[in-house]
Amino acid sequence: MGRRREGTSRAAGRRQRLTAEQRAQFARERRALVGKLITQEPFVGALVAEHIRGSQYLLRLASGEEVFASHKKQRRLPNGAFTEGGWRLWESR
Repeated sequence: MGRRREGTSRAAGRRQRLTAEQRAQFARERRALVGKLITQEPFVGALVAEHIRGSQYLLRLASGEEVFASHKKQRRLPNGAFTEGGWRLWESR
């Protein structure tokens, strides 16, 4: 199964590209996460140290260890609650 590129979604079998406004908004949201504390287990107390690329971030855990993680927006969480869910360790594939 193929992988989707960032900025696309499948609708009725076709790709729907993001508008320039959507891309700008999503970029602002990603930048706004830097400096925030994460409240999701097992990352509670981790600081978003740096945005790497796309959904990938560098986190500084409460222990001081730095780890790479990815974030996926959660539709169930209130708007803007990016630090409460959607985080997982960044896997090398």
